Amino acid sequence: MVAEDAGLWRALQPLRSVAVWLMTGAHPDDEWSGFLAWLAYARGVRTLYASTTRGEGGQNALGPERGRMLAALRSREMELAAREIGLAVRWLGAGPAHGLRDPMIDFGFSRSGEDTRRRWGAAALRARLVRLIRTERPDAMSPTFLDVPGQHGHHQAITAATRDAIALAADPAFVLPGCYLPAWQVAKFYLPAFSGAGGSYDDELPPPPLTVAVDLGEHCEALGLNWAQIGERSRRWHASQGMGRDLPDGPRRFGLHLAAGIPDRTLPMDGLAHRLGDLAGLLPAGPAARMLRAADIEIDAALAAFPRRAETAGAAHRALALLRTLLLPAGADAIAHRVTVKRRQLAIAAAQALGISADMTYVPEKLRAGGIARLSVRVHGPATAKPRLAEDWRLTVQPDGAYELGIPAAATPFGSLRDGWDPLYADEPVGVTLHWSHAGTSATLDCDPPRPLALGPATDVSLTPRATVRRIDSTTPVVLCLTGAEPPSSWPVTDRAGNRITLAVPPGHHDFAAPGLRLDWCGTAQSGPVAIAAPAIARVLRTSIAIDAEARVGVIAGGSDETLGWLRQLDIAAEAVDDAMLAGDLARFDVLLVGIFGFGQRPALLAQRDRLMVWVMAGGSLVTLYHRPADGWQEGRTPPLHLEIGAPSLRWRVTDPTAAVHLLAPDHRLLSSPNVIATADWDGWVRERGLYFARTWDPAYTALLALADPGQTPLRGALLAAPVGKGRHTHVALALHHQFAALVPGAFRLLANLVARPDRPGARYQSAKFWKSQNLR
Repeated sequence: MVAEDAGLWRALQPLRSVAVWLMTGAHPDDEWSGFLAWLAYARGVRTLYASTTRGEGGQNALGPERGRMLAALRSREMELAAREIGLAVRWLGAGPAHGLRDPMIDFGFSRSGEDTRRRWGAAALRARLVRLIRTERPDAMSPTFLDVPGQHGHHQAITAATRDAIALAADPAFVLPGCYLPAWQVAKFYLPAFSGAGGSYDDELPPPPLTVAVDLGEHCEALGLNWAQIGERSRRWHASQGMGRDLPDGPRRFGLHLAAGIPDRTLPMDGLAHRLGDLAGLLPAGPAARMLRAADIEIDAALAAFPRRAETAGAAHRALALLRTLLLPAGADAIAHRVTVKRRQLAIAAAQALGISADMTYVPEKLRAGGIARLSVRVHGPATAKPRLAEDWRLTVQPDGAYELGIPAAATPFGSLRDGWDPLYADEPVGVTLHWSHAGTSATLDCDPPRPLALGPATDVSLTPRATVRRIDSTTPVVLCLTGAEPPSSWPVTDRAGNRITLAVPPGHHDFAAPGLRLDWCGTAQSGPVAIAAPAIARVLRTSIAIDAEARVGVIAGGSDETLGWLRQLDIAAEAVDDAMLAGDLARFDVLLVGIFGFGQRPALLAQRDRLMVWVMAGGSLVTLYHRPADGWQEGRTPPLHLEIGAPSLRWRVTDPTAAVHLLAPDHRLLSSPNVIATADWDGWVRERGLYFARTWDPAYTALLALADPGQTPLRGALLAAPVGKGRHTHVALALHHQFAALVPGAFRLLANLVARPDRPGARYQSAKFWKSQNLR
């Protein structure tokens, strides 16, 4: 099927049903993509996904973005994944509607649903879900995971909140603060009839029994894939999480448990109103019921006419005309809500059939308060376009038909985060409304630009670097680059050369804030640019850290690792090791540090593994940081000796950042030199102690630490070291990268120990002669 016909086919499918399914989850990428694709395209059901968080605490397989920047990236990935399957997205947590300080964030892994509810605010979460339920009026709901021990605490929390919110939404006595929305009874509540256990989780209770199932292996002729494959195509947009698989053809049963509501016959959503004619049956006999049935007939005609565009457009417009003049009796609010949605769906299908769309471009693409931009609009098909503007923004038509967009200087800057995305509606501050007539009926359609807009302040205030660490005895000054503002008088400025400001920073943690905002940008080839509005704050840590100043350190990093920069800030002689250097003479290094996810992100590492092992045997110190089993970690191949990363990861992690850490070998070189690692070095940690701990290892390894979450058995696979020939291998599963970003002193002291030369360095040798003797190319 050609792309144009596929687009029309996708637009027609929602006309087949008035039913709504709302899925809830904790994170972007929790959604059941294949099943949602089946609902939307096989049954025409309107689908929505409500994510509690934006995934700001998750992993990033593509780059160093974390926190709010990762939230912006994953939000955009979620929107793009949703576009693939016609899914609407709603964000329940931190964002424009609730503020960036909202507690409903991805704070990292949690073992406890109760703890998660406490940190998120259980009452607020329930209230937000009730508001969403009463607004969207879903017929069916489902969470994505079960509320069982051994599951992620975030998943447990949203599942419990979903069940509670369904009951509250149906209770007229439950009043939402600040607004009135009528009570709404969800007709069906489903749970997964499958375990969420696997590589990450370890459900301790069996799933509920299957009551209904769908074969996602069924082939969709229009799209040329089965439903599971279409779901995986959607999941590939979650690129920062490494999502998306190639699935073979064949049966793929997807089972659900109907926990409450109208029984199903053979498929989910059976027994509900799906057609406008079904809604007509809920009304008394009269004009309204007749018009709904007549519109239903026209919708059938539009579907049957595909791909004959003129016939499809005519039928869609006739249905639209009927629904536009429809007068419903009092008390039919639920039907009116569905008719409003159907009108929008008909306008989208009619526009597709008539080839109507609009292209919008901005120059410059990065808008700024108080600035101007050139807006060009190109309309395709028999329609006219009227620009749609935010309040107080102005538009002037230019001689060539383009527009000059004037933005008020007082406009509030904003990034690319939105409170939701919906295939039916446009919500950008600037867009166009298309107008056209066909078959005697007019129609309109609001369109957004192809990417979310972001607005920078009139003047960017930038303060870099954002985070700095200095040893107390370091002679390297603390220098900040400030643009767009003057340094406050409270800063301890000792010198200034243009934008470069030298500060005399005393020991301790310090935050230097300049007045103003800037937009921070990131993005990938898939996501396009995304932005957040950020304050100009630089954090500085000056603390006691001893280093081995003679160590020659090479860092083999992927795109997610920032350790090289931190080493240089500690005045440690470290350099990046590229693929050519890996294939060359490694004898120049005393220590090679493989950054987080390194074996997965640097394929040359595995290719040169034998050379690396020869270097270790000859006296080199190899340090590997934080790897997941899927990050190229091949047991029996990646580490010098047997070292198995534990799975499922829930069993092999310590999520409490305050968990007690016991030193099993306090005199070991890695815990005693050049820094003596003590109790205070484990204070102030954030997120978690670590995860992906080793499960089993060669007896040559010494386990240096024991730690556990409350009530759990202590784990010893967080920090392991073994002699290998004349050298050493150290594996670290502690979440040091999060601690570096948070400027935790103990993490830097441990890092300095990890990259110090071993006690028994290998014999010095002439590099060329040595490598020649190994017969390695």
